[in-house]
Formats: sequence, structure tokens, C-alpha cells
Amino acid sequence: MEKLLSWVGSLLYGMRFTMMFFYVGLVTIILGILGKFVLETYRLMNTLLFDEISKIDLIIKVLELVDMTMVAQLVWVVSLAGVSLFVTTRHFDQSEMKKPDWLDHVNTYNLKLKLAFAIISISGVHALKTYLGGDLSLENVQIIAVVAVIHFTFVLSAIGISFAERLTREQA
Repeated sequence: MEKLLSWVGSLLYGMRFTMMFFYVGLVTIILGILGKFVLETYRLMNTLLFDEISKIDLIIKVLELVDMTMVAQLVWVVSLAGVSLFVTTRHFDQSEMKKPDWLDHVNTYNLKLKLAFAIISISGVHALKTYLGGDLSLENVQIIAVVAVIHFTFVLSAIGISFAERLTREQA
């Protein structure tokens, strides 16, 4: 029985490299976001230089670019931390590659908290974009209210994660 458990444990540990397919997929998504970002930046610059654009429309377009940037950063953090936590850290043993300082302190809890705060930031930008982009018709006010409730739910979730971790650390 001990030999079987040891074999299963070794098999599962060896399969950690299959996670690389997921992280490579996430990197592909980052490249897709980069392409969309470059295209939208080109369109915005064209509009700024050769057409007219209202201040509100300009702010909304810039917020969309900020939103794309934050989503790409979120995917990057998940990919880098995931590889470091679950696959390998040998690629940082090379002297010419400097490991980011925050990666030394990342564990699954910190990663969840970073994700929660990134989602809150993205949600906040989306809420602001929704608010600035609409008129004050009843239908739009209802949409803004739903977006605000969802954003507030994300904030409460992050507070809950943080509180649960604090309780866990105090009991340990």
C-alpha cells in the first residue's frame, strides 16, 4: 500500500508540468490583449489627431485602454505566480534574470488577495466607464446600480478573504 501511495504521489508531482499548457495559454491571451491594445491606441490617436472627440468619449476610450492594461497585468500575475508556485523556479536561478521581489512573498493566499484587488480595480474602472458613458434614463440608472452592486460585492469578498487570513494567522 505504501508503495502504491508513493507511486501516486510521484505521478501527481510529476504531472505539475502539465500546468504549463494553461500558463502558455494565458500568455497567448496576453498577446491577444496586446494586439487589441495596439489597435485601439492607433484608432484613438487617429481620432485625436484628425477628428473631433468629446471629453467624455476621450475619457471612456482611455479608461478602456486602462482596463485592458489591468486585465493583462492580472493574467500576467496569475501566470508568473502560478509557474513559480506550482511548476518550477529554476528559470530564476540564471544570474541574468532577476526575480521580481513580490514573487518571494507569494503564496496561494497572497495570490488570491492580489487577484481580488486586481478584480476590484478592473471592476471600478468598468463602473466608472458605465457611469460616464450613459445618460440618466431609468434603464441606464438601473444598469449603473447593478454594476455598483457587483463592484461592492467584489470589495466585500476581498475584505472577507483578508479577514479570514488574519484569523487563520492569529490562530496559528
